[in-house]
Amino acid sequence: MSKQSKSILYIREYFPGRSNPSASSWVLSQAQSIQNYGYNPVVISPTPVVPRMLLDSDSPKHAWRQTPSNRLENYLGVNVLRPGFLKLPSKRFLRYNMYVMSKVLEQASKGISHDIVHAHFGHAGVAALRLKEIYNTPLITSFYGYDLGSDLPKLMYGYRELASKGDLFLALSEDMKRDLVKAGFPEQKIAIHHLGVDVNRFKPLSSPHESSQSVLTFLTVASFHERKGIHFVIEAFKRLKAMHPSLNVRLRVVGDGPYKQVLTGLIGNDPDMEMLNNFTATDPRKMVLDEMQNCDVFILTSKTMPDGDKEGTPVVLMEAQACSKACISTKHAGIPELVLDGQTGILTEEEDVDGIARAMYLLAANEDKRTMFGRKAREHISHNFNHEVQMEKLQNIYDEFLLDTKRI
Repeated sequence: MSKQSKSILYIREYFPGRSNPSASSWVLSQAQSIQNYGYNPVVISPTPVVPRMLLDSDSPKHAWRQTPSNRLENYLGVNVLRPGFLKLPSKRFLRYNMYVMSKVLEQASKGISHDIVHAHFGHAGVAALRLKEIYNTPLITSFYGYDLGSDLPKLMYGYRELASKGDLFLALSEDMKRDLVKAGFPEQKIAIHHLGVDVNRFKPLSSPHESSQSVLTFLTVASFHERKGIHFVIEAFKRLKAMHPSLNVRLRVVGDGPYKQVLTGLIGNDPDMEMLNNFTATDPRKMVLDEMQNCDVFILTSKTMPDGDKEGTPVVLMEAQACSKACISTKHAGIPELVLDGQTGILTEEEDVDGIARAMYLLAANEDKRTMFGRKAREHISHNFNHEVQMEKLQNIYDEFLLDTKRI
């Protein structure tokens, strides 16, 4: 391996592709941007081949559409290898799936020069331990919240080895860092590294619409799962209209997922609520950007599930704030570090429908507060959750490992 080599091997199961461009878009952004710092990224994306008869409500609805391939392809400037593997529904067969993934990674990595392995999600870190053993390269694992939730008891056998042998664990927030420590990961090996958004793309419209002369729009964008709390938003919107019938408001719900039928039933035939599926759009991400730029208030009211499943720091809250939108969210996981209560938005307790409705009324009735929150929201994101800023920090992390191991 050349001393001048600065190569990163990214491991991510659901990496974006032509048939599924919205999957794990933040990993794609990292792989694209790290090239600006002299690194050569290669992605190995073990691509699940899930028998349709085994797909359940927890299976990623769109992921199976990606076509496996053993040929290196260039996707939007990033070299990607997508070896297929037979995946059984992960809720039941986590150990099997990680074992098979480790074998796939071992085979696919042959001939790919790399200085660091960066695995995304805890189970990928466990699978990537085999690469560390073979190549003696540092292993960094990024956690995102889902990998510390309901599946944690089933993952612990693998996490114990990962905690011992892994070199660094990246958490999205202080809340997630505490969860990692509780799971047995050494605190001295944990660092906070935020996701970031492109503030040059996600930005306010140059000529914003005048909501005072038209309908005021509340927007929520999320995968349709119970933990996203969209049903609380719908119920709060109904209460808002019942208590303040003179308000000219509407709610737009963007996304798709297994909870869709429940949400559709809650919305019913209400003409002031509309559900849109961005996954059917020609450019799903562009549709999200358009919706965010044209809304007045963004809402995401996540909740902790009974089994402990929770969020990390939802990227949509970064994107909306970068567009100078006041946000309503919950005191959940890392969200209080992302949405500053009383400064960039309003935080309620989880599942507090009345509190959400009050926050909606406060922002609907006070344009000055919406504007002030929106301005501070963009400043907050630009300083703390800016993609370029976070990429510089990630580059510094990589450089430190390369210097420590005397690879450059």
